[in-house]
Amino acid sequence: MTVEDNAPVDLLDPAFMADPGPAYERLRSTAPVTRIRLRPGLSPWLISGYEEARTVLSDPVFSVDPARTRPGVREAIAAGRAEEKTALLGRHLLSVDPPDHTRMRRLMSRALTARRMQQLRGPVGTFATELLDALTGRREFDVLGDYALPLAVRVICELIGIPPEDRAAFQRWGSLLVRSELQDDASFDRVSDEMAGYLVPLVAARRAEPADDLVSALVAAHDEERLDDYELISLVYQLFFAGHESSAYLIANATLRLLAHPDERAALAREPERIESLIEEVLRIDGPVKVPTWRFPVRDVDLAGVRLRAGEPVLVLLGAAGRDPRRFPDPDRFDTGRTAVQQHLAFSHGIHHCMGAAVGRMEGQVAVGRLFQRFPELRLAVPPERLRWRDNLMMRGVCELPVRVG
Repeated sequence: MTVEDNAPVDLLDPAFMADPGPAYERLRSTAPVTRIRLRPGLSPWLISGYEEARTVLSDPVFSVDPARTRPGVREAIAAGRAEEKTALLGRHLLSVDPPDHTRMRRLMSRALTARRMQQLRGPVGTFATELLDALTGRREFDVLGDYALPLAVRVICELIGIPPEDRAAFQRWGSLLVRSELQDDASFDRVSDEMAGYLVPLVAARRAEPADDLVSALVAAHDEERLDDYELISLVYQLFFAGHESSAYLIANATLRLLAHPDERAALAREPERIESLIEEVLRIDGPVKVPTWRFPVRDVDLAGVRLRAGEPVLVLLGAAGRDPRRFPDPDRFDTGRTAVQQHLAFSHGIHHCMGAAVGRMEGQVAVGRLFQRFPELRLAVPPERLRWRDNLMMRGVCELPVRVG
Protein backbone atom coordinates (compact mmCIF):
# COMPACT_ATOMS: atom_id res chain seq x y z
CA MET A 1 0.00 0.00 0.00
CA THR A 2 1.25 3.45 -0.84
CA VAL A 3 -0.04 6.71 0.54
CA GLU A 4 -1.39 9.75 -1.29
CA ASP A 5 -1.28 13.34 -0.09
CA ASN A 6 1.25 12.39 2.62
CA ALA A 7 -1.43 10.52 4.54
CA PRO A 8 0.33 9.24 7.69
CA VAL A 9 -1.00 5.68 7.75
CA ASP A 10 -0.56 2.40 5.90
CA LEU A 11 -3.39 0.10 6.92
CA LEU A 12 -1.45 -3.08 6.13
CA ASP A 13 1.93 -2.08 7.56
CA PRO A 14 3.03 -4.68 10.18
CA ALA A 15 4.00 -1.92 12.60
CA PHE A 16 0.54 -0.39 12.27
CA MET A 17 -1.14 -3.74 12.82
CA ALA A 18 0.85 -4.35 16.01
CA ASP A 19 0.42 -0.84 17.44
CA PRO A 20 -1.86 1.56 15.57
CA GLY A 21 -1.59 4.24 18.26
CA PRO A 22 1.28 6.24 16.66
CA ALA A 23 -0.50 6.27 13.29
CA TYR A 24 -3.71 7.45 14.93
CA GLU A 25 -1.73 10.26 16.56
CA ARG A 26 -0.34 11.30 13.18
CA LEU A 27 -3.85 11.25 11.73
CA ARG A 28 -5.07 13.48 14.56
CA SER A 29 -2.34 15.98 13.75
CA THR A 30 -3.33 16.16 10.06
CA ALA A 31 -6.98 15.73 9.12
CA PRO A 32 -9.93 13.46 9.95
CA VAL A 33 -10.49 12.90 6.22
CA THR A 34 -7.45 11.73 4.23
CA ARG A 35 -6.94 9.91 0.93
CA ILE A 36 -4.78 6.78 0.76
CA ARG A 37 -3.86 4.55 -2.16
CA LEU A 38 -4.43 0.84 -1.74
CA ARG A 39 -3.38 -0.14 -5.26
CA PRO A 40 -3.76 1.13 -8.84
CA GLY A 41 -7.31 2.30 -9.43
CA LEU A 42 -8.27 2.27 -5.75
CA SER A 43 -7.62 5.41 -3.66
CA PRO A 44 -10.28 5.56 -0.94
CA TRP A 45 -10.92 8.37 1.50
CA LEU A 46 -10.00 7.36 5.05
CA ILE A 47 -12.22 8.73 7.83
CA SER A 48 -10.56 8.81 11.26
CA GLY A 49 -12.45 11.44 13.31
CA TYR A 50 -15.27 10.34 15.62
CA GLU A 51 -17.93 12.80 14.46
CA GLU A 52 -16.93 12.40 10.82
CA ALA A 53 -17.15 8.62 11.21
CA ARG A 54 -20.64 8.86 12.74
CA THR A 55 -21.70 10.99 9.78
CA VAL A 56 -20.44 8.55 7.16
CA LEU A 57 -21.90 5.55 8.99
CA SER A 58 -25.36 7.08 9.39
CA ASP A 59 -25.96 9.60 6.60
CA PRO A 60 -27.90 8.02 3.69
CA VAL A 61 -25.78 10.02 1.26
CA PHE A 62 -23.12 7.32 1.85
CA SER A 63 -24.27 4.13 0.14
CA VAL A 64 -22.96 0.61 0.83
CA ASP A 65 -24.04 -0.65 -2.59
CA PRO A 66 -20.94 -1.27 -4.77
CA ALA A 67 -23.09 -0.50 -7.81
CA ARG A 68 -23.00 3.17 -6.72
CA THR A 69 -19.24 3.50 -7.18
CA ARG A 70 -17.28 4.89 -10.11
CA PRO A 71 -16.22 2.87 -13.17
CA GLY A 72 -13.12 0.85 -12.40
CA VAL A 73 -13.41 1.05 -8.60
CA ARG A 74 -15.52 -2.07 -8.26
CA GLU A 75 -13.03 -3.97 -10.41
CA ALA A 76 -10.14 -2.61 -8.30
CA ILE A 77 -11.87 -3.82 -5.14
CA ALA A 78 -12.50 -7.21 -6.73
CA ALA A 79 -8.78 -7.44 -7.54
CA GLY A 80 -7.91 -7.22 -3.87
CA ARG A 81 -7.72 -9.67 -1.02
CA ALA A 82 -10.73 -11.78 -0.17
CA GLU A 83 -11.80 -9.87 2.94
CA GLU A 84 -11.80 -6.57 1.03
CA LYS A 85 -14.44 -7.68 -1.41
CA THR A 86 -16.97 -9.50 0.75
CA ALA A 87 -19.40 -6.65 0.08
CA LEU A 88 -19.30 -7.66 -3.58
CA LEU A 89 -20.45 -11.20 -2.81
CA GLY A 90 -24.20 -11.70 -2.72
CA ARG A 91 -26.94 -9.42 -1.45
CA HIS A 92 -26.91 -9.03 2.31
CA LEU A 93 -27.23 -6.37 4.99
CA LEU A 94 -23.75 -4.95 4.35
CA SER A 95 -24.17 -4.51 0.62
CA VAL A 96 -27.66 -3.06 0.08
CA ASP A 97 -29.36 0.26 0.83
CA PRO A 98 -33.01 0.96 1.69
CA PRO A 99 -35.58 -0.18 0.79
CA ASP A 100 -33.96 -3.63 0.38
CA HIS A 101 -31.88 -3.10 3.51
CA THR A 102 -34.99 -2.10 5.48
CA ARG A 103 -36.76 -5.27 4.38
CA MET A 104 -33.80 -7.55 5.15
CA ARG A 105 -33.11 -5.92 8.52
CA ARG A 106 -36.76 -6.25 9.50
CA LEU A 107 -36.65 -9.95 8.68
CA MET A 108 -33.37 -10.43 10.57
CA SER A 109 -34.80 -8.61 13.59
CA ARG A 110 -37.64 -11.13 13.65
CA ALA A 111 -35.11 -13.96 13.60
CA LEU A 112 -32.61 -12.40 16.04
CA THR A 113 -35.16 -11.93 18.80
CA ALA A 114 -34.16 -10.89 22.31
CA ARG A 115 -35.37 -14.29 23.51
CA ARG A 116 -33.20 -16.17 21.03
CA MET A 117 -30.12 -14.13 21.86
CA GLN A 118 -30.71 -14.48 25.62
CA GLN A 119 -31.05 -18.24 25.18
CA LEU A 120 -27.45 -18.29 23.91
CA ARG A 121 -25.95 -17.32 27.29
CA GLY A 122 -26.29 -20.86 28.64
CA PRO A 123 -24.68 -22.54 25.60
CA VAL A 124 -21.88 -19.93 25.50
CA GLY A 125 -21.01 -20.77 29.12
CA THR A 126 -21.16 -24.49 28.38
CA PHE A 127 -18.95 -24.18 25.30
CA ALA A 128 -16.41 -22.06 27.20
CA THR A 129 -16.27 -24.55 30.07
CA GLU A 130 -15.79 -27.50 27.71
CA LEU A 131 -12.95 -25.77 25.87
CA LEU A 132 -11.27 -24.67 29.11
CA ASP A 133 -11.59 -28.20 30.52
CA ALA A 134 -9.74 -29.49 27.45
CA LEU A 135 -6.95 -26.95 28.05
CA THR A 136 -6.56 -27.71 31.76
CA GLY A 137 -3.28 -29.49 32.41
CA ARG A 138 -1.49 -27.97 29.44
CA ARG A 139 1.47 -25.70 30.06
CA GLU A 140 0.94 -23.67 26.88
CA PHE A 141 -1.87 -23.10 24.39
CA ASP A 142 -3.04 -20.66 21.71
CA VAL A 143 -5.88 -18.46 22.98
CA LEU A 144 -7.07 -17.75 19.43
CA GLY A 145 -6.82 -21.19 17.86
CA ASP A 146 -7.57 -23.36 20.91
CA TYR A 147 -10.24 -21.23 22.59
CA ALA A 148 -11.54 -18.03 20.99
CA LEU A 149 -12.05 -19.32 17.45
CA PRO A 150 -13.68 -22.67 18.26
CA LEU A 151 -15.90 -20.93 20.82
CA ALA A 152 -16.98 -18.27 18.32
CA VAL A 153 -17.75 -20.89 15.66
CA ARG A 154 -19.79 -22.99 18.09
CA VAL A 155 -21.81 -19.96 19.16
CA ILE A 156 -22.63 -18.83 15.63
CA CYS A 157 -23.52 -22.41 14.65
CA GLU A 158 -25.85 -22.62 17.67
CA LEU A 159 -27.51 -19.37 16.60
CA ILE A 160 -27.89 -20.37 12.95
CA GLY A 161 -29.14 -23.85 13.81
CA ILE A 162 -26.29 -26.06 12.57
CA PRO A 163 -26.67 -29.57 14.04
CA PRO A 164 -23.79 -30.55 16.39
CA GLU A 165 -22.74 -33.39 14.10
CA ASP A 166 -22.12 -30.93 11.24
CA ARG A 167 -20.16 -28.29 13.15
CA ALA A 168 -16.73 -29.79 12.47
CA ALA A 169 -17.03 -28.56 8.88
CA PHE A 170 -17.81 -25.04 10.11
CA GLN A 171 -14.82 -25.21 12.47
CA ARG A 172 -12.64 -26.03 9.48
CA TRP A 173 -14.17 -23.26 7.33
CA GLY A 174 -13.87 -20.76 10.17
CA SER A 175 -10.23 -21.63 10.71
CA LEU A 176 -9.49 -21.23 7.02
CA LEU A 177 -11.24 -17.85 6.87
CA VAL A 178 -9.64 -16.45 10.03
CA ARG A 179 -6.25 -18.13 10.23
CA SER A 180 -5.29 -18.30 6.55
CA GLU A 181 -2.62 -15.76 5.67
CA LEU A 182 -2.88 -16.34 1.94
CA GLN A 183 -6.59 -15.61 1.44
CA ASP A 184 -6.14 -16.26 -2.28
CA ASP A 185 -9.18 -16.31 -4.51
CA ALA A 186 -9.06 -20.07 -5.07
CA SER A 187 -9.10 -21.01 -1.38
CA PHE A 188 -11.68 -18.36 -0.54
CA ASP A 189 -13.95 -19.44 -3.38
CA ARG A 190 -13.57 -23.09 -2.39
CA VAL A 191 -14.71 -22.38 1.17
CA SER A 192 -17.59 -20.23 -0.11
CA ASP A 193 -18.71 -22.97 -2.49
CA GLU A 194 -18.52 -25.65 0.21
CA MET A 195 -20.56 -23.51 2.62
CA ALA A 196 -23.16 -22.80 -0.06
CA GLY A 197 -23.30 -26.52 -0.81
CA TYR A 198 -24.20 -27.13 2.81
CA LEU A 199 -26.58 -24.19 3.34
CA VAL A 200 -28.77 -24.76 0.27
CA PRO A 201 -30.04 -28.17 1.42
CA LEU A 202 -30.24 -26.89 5.02
CA VAL A 203 -32.67 -24.20 3.90
CA ALA A 204 -34.73 -26.80 2.06
CA ALA A 205 -34.78 -29.03 5.14
CA ARG A 206 -35.91 -26.19 7.40
CA ARG A 207 -38.65 -25.28 4.96
CA ALA A 208 -39.93 -28.84 5.09
CA GLU A 209 -39.46 -29.24 8.86
CA PRO A 210 -38.91 -25.95 10.80
CA ALA A 211 -36.89 -25.87 14.01
CA ASP A 212 -36.35 -23.22 16.68
CA ASP A 213 -33.39 -21.57 14.98
CA LEU A 214 -32.48 -18.57 12.88
CA VAL A 215 -32.62 -20.35 9.51
CA SER A 216 -36.15 -21.56 10.22
CA ALA A 217 -37.19 -18.05 11.23
CA LEU A 218 -35.75 -16.63 8.01
CA VAL A 219 -37.39 -19.34 5.93
CA ALA A 220 -40.75 -18.45 7.46
CA ALA A 221 -40.11 -14.79 6.71
CA HIS A 222 -39.17 -15.77 3.16
CA ASP A 223 -42.74 -16.88 2.52
CA GLU A 224 -44.15 -13.61 3.89
CA GLU A 225 -41.88 -10.96 2.40
CA ARG A 226 -40.19 -12.36 -0.71
CA LEU A 227 -36.74 -13.05 0.72
CA ASP A 228 -35.45 -15.23 -2.10
CA ASP A 229 -33.12 -18.15 -1.49
CA TYR A 230 -30.12 -16.26 -2.88
CA GLU A 231 -30.66 -13.45 -0.37
CA LEU A 232 -31.28 -15.93 2.44
CA ILE A 233 -28.07 -17.86 1.77
CA SER A 234 -26.14 -14.58 1.50
CA LEU A 235 -27.52 -13.39 4.85
CA VAL A 236 -26.59 -16.61 6.65
CA TYR A 237 -23.17 -16.72 5.00
CA GLN A 238 -22.42 -13.13 5.97
CA LEU A 239 -23.64 -13.74 9.52
CA PHE A 240 -21.19 -16.62 9.88
CA PHE A 241 -18.33 -14.88 8.10
CA ALA A 242 -18.54 -11.63 10.05
CA GLY A 243 -19.92 -12.94 13.33
CA HIS A 244 -17.42 -15.63 14.25
CA GLU A 245 -14.36 -13.71 13.04
CA SER A 246 -15.08 -10.51 14.96
CA SER A 247 -15.98 -12.44 18.14
CA ALA A 248 -12.79 -14.50 18.03
CA TYR A 249 -10.63 -11.41 17.62
CA LEU A 250 -12.52 -9.56 20.37
CA ILE A 251 -11.75 -12.38 22.82
CA ALA A 252 -8.09 -12.51 21.75
CA ASN A 253 -7.65 -8.71 21.81
CA ALA A 254 -9.22 -8.47 25.27
CA THR A 255 -6.97 -11.27 26.54
CA LEU A 256 -3.90 -9.51 25.20
CA ARG A 257 -4.93 -6.23 26.85
CA LEU A 258 -5.35 -7.94 30.23
CA LEU A 259 -1.99 -9.68 29.88
CA ALA A 260 -0.40 -6.26 29.32
CA HIS A 261 -2.29 -4.57 32.21
CA PRO A 262 -1.91 -6.53 35.45
CA ASP A 263 -3.66 -3.78 37.38
CA GLU A 264 -6.81 -4.25 35.32
CA ARG A 265 -6.53 -8.02 35.66
CA ALA A 266 -6.25 -7.70 39.44
CA ALA A 267 -9.27 -5.38 39.48
CA LEU A 268 -11.24 -7.92 37.45
CA ALA A 269 -10.31 -10.69 39.89
CA ARG A 270 -11.60 -8.58 42.78
CA GLU A 271 -14.71 -7.40 40.96
CA PRO A 272 -15.81 -9.90 38.27
CA GLU A 273 -18.66 -7.57 37.31
CA ARG A 274 -16.04 -5.23 35.79
CA ILE A 275 -15.96 -7.55 32.78
CA GLU A 276 -18.76 -5.55 31.15
CA SER A 277 -16.87 -2.24 31.23
CA LEU A 278 -13.65 -4.03 30.30
CA ILE A 279 -15.14 -5.44 27.10
CA GLU A 280 -16.50 -1.99 26.21
CA GLU A 281 -13.07 -0.43 26.66
CA VAL A 282 -11.47 -3.13 24.51
CA LEU A 283 -14.08 -2.48 21.83
CA ARG A 284 -13.21 1.24 21.93
CA ILE A 285 -9.44 0.96 21.90
CA ASP A 286 -8.83 -2.45 20.28
CA GLY A 287 -12.04 -3.36 18.47
CA PRO A 288 -11.74 -6.34 16.12
CA VAL A 289 -13.27 -4.53 13.13
CA LYS A 290 -10.69 -2.15 11.68
CA VAL A 291 -12.95 -0.79 8.96
CA PRO A 292 -16.53 -1.86 8.16
CA THR A 293 -17.83 -2.25 4.66
CA TRP A 294 -17.09 0.20 1.83
CA ARG A 295 -19.10 3.40 1.49
CA PHE A 296 -19.76 5.40 -1.69
CA PRO A 297 -21.28 8.93 -1.76
CA VAL A 298 -24.34 9.05 -3.99
CA ARG A 299 -23.58 12.72 -4.73
CA ASP A 300 -20.76 15.18 -4.11
CA VAL A 301 -20.56 15.98 -0.40
CA ASP A 302 -18.34 18.08 1.88
CA LEU A 303 -16.96 16.44 5.00
CA ALA A 304 -14.59 18.21 7.42
CA GLY A 305 -13.80 20.74 4.69
CA VAL A 306 -12.99 18.07 2.09
CA ARG A 307 -15.04 17.53 -1.07
CA LEU A 308 -15.86 13.85 -1.63
CA ARG A 309 -17.08 13.18 -5.16
CA ALA A 310 -19.99 10.93 -6.00
CA GLY A 311 -18.96 7.29 -6.26
CA GLU A 312 -15.54 7.67 -4.61
CA PRO A 313 -14.77 4.82 -2.17
CA VAL A 314 -14.72 5.68 1.53
CA LEU A 315 -13.37 3.67 4.48
CA VAL A 316 -14.12 4.48 8.14
CA LEU A 317 -11.23 3.70 10.48
CA LEU A 318 -13.16 2.66 13.59
CA GLY A 319 -10.11 2.33 15.83
CA ALA A 320 -9.04 5.88 15.12
CA ALA A 321 -12.55 7.16 15.83
CA GLY A 322 -12.41 5.32 19.14
CA ARG A 323 -9.27 7.25 20.06
CA ASP A 324 -10.44 10.69 19.01
CA PRO A 325 -9.56 13.02 21.95
CA ARG A 326 -12.48 15.26 20.98
CA ARG A 327 -14.73 12.46 22.19
CA PHE A 328 -12.58 10.35 24.57
CA PRO A 329 -10.18 12.17 26.94
CA ASP A 330 -6.69 10.66 27.12
CA PRO A 331 -7.77 8.25 24.37
CA ASP A 332 -4.69 6.00 24.30
CA ARG A 333 -5.05 5.08 27.97
CA PHE A 334 -6.72 1.73 28.62
CA ASP A 335 -9.18 2.48 31.41
CA THR A 336 -12.14 0.25 32.27
CA GLY A 337 -13.49 2.98 34.56
CA ARG A 338 -14.51 5.25 31.69
CA THR A 339 -18.09 6.47 31.65
CA ALA A 340 -20.38 6.49 28.61
CA VAL A 341 -17.87 4.31 26.79
CA GLN A 342 -20.65 2.46 24.96
CA GLN A 343 -20.82 5.43 22.63
CA HIS A 344 -17.86 3.96 20.75
CA LEU A 345 -18.44 2.91 17.13
CA ALA A 346 -17.01 -0.61 17.29
CA PHE A 347 -20.36 -2.08 16.18
CA SER A 348 -20.82 0.66 13.56
CA HIS A 349 -23.64 3.20 13.73
CA GLY A 350 -26.93 4.05 12.08
CA ILE A 351 -28.95 1.56 10.06
CA HIS A 352 -25.91 -0.71 9.68
CA HIS A 353 -25.29 -1.00 13.42
CA CYS A 354 -24.42 -4.65 14.07
CA MET A 355 -27.55 -6.64 14.84
CA GLY A 356 -25.49 -9.19 16.77
CA ALA A 357 -23.89 -6.61 19.08
CA ALA A 358 -25.64 -7.99 22.16
CA VAL A 359 -24.42 -11.51 21.40
CA GLY A 360 -20.88 -10.27 20.69
CA ARG A 361 -20.74 -8.38 23.98
CA MET A 362 -22.09 -11.32 25.97
CA GLU A 363 -19.76 -13.77 24.23
CA GLY A 364 -16.72 -11.61 25.02
CA GLN A 365 -17.76 -11.15 28.64
CA VAL A 366 -18.31 -14.85 29.27
CA ALA A 367 -15.25 -16.05 27.35
CA VAL A 368 -12.72 -13.61 28.79
CA GLY A 369 -14.12 -13.70 32.32
CA ARG A 370 -14.00 -17.50 32.49
CA LEU A 371 -10.57 -17.70 30.88
CA PHE A 372 -8.94 -15.63 33.63
CA GLN A 373 -11.00 -17.27 36.36
CA ARG A 374 -9.66 -20.65 35.23
CA PHE A 375 -6.10 -19.46 34.59
CA PRO A 376 -5.44 -16.44 36.86
CA GLU A 377 -1.66 -16.62 36.30
CA LEU A 378 -1.87 -16.67 32.51
CA ARG A 379 1.01 -14.92 30.70
CA LEU A 380 2.34 -14.52 27.19
CA ALA A 381 4.55 -17.35 25.97
CA VAL A 382 6.49 -15.05 23.61
CA PRO A 383 7.63 -11.43 23.81
CA PRO A 384 4.87 -9.07 22.60
CA GLU A 385 7.00 -7.91 19.66
CA ARG A 386 7.07 -11.46 18.30
CA LEU A 387 3.30 -11.70 17.95
CA ARG A 388 2.18 -11.90 14.32
CA TRP A 389 -0.80 -9.78 13.33
CA ARG A 390 -3.05 -10.80 10.49
CA ASP A 391 -2.50 -8.99 7.22
CA ASN A 392 -6.09 -7.86 6.83
CA LEU A 393 -7.68 -4.61 5.71
CA MET A 394 -11.02 -5.09 7.46
CA MET A 395 -10.12 -6.82 10.74
CA ARG A 396 -7.44 -6.43 13.40
CA GLY A 397 -6.28 -9.52 15.24
CA VAL A 398 -3.31 -11.78 15.88
CA CYS A 399 -2.55 -14.89 13.86
CA GLU A 400 -2.09 -16.75 17.13
CA LEU A 401 -1.89 -15.81 20.81
CA PRO A 402 0.46 -18.26 22.57
CA VAL A 403 0.18 -18.20 26.36
CA ARG A 404 1.73 -20.05 29.27
CA VAL A 405 -0.11 -21.19 32.36
CA GLY A 406 1.54 -20.14 35.62
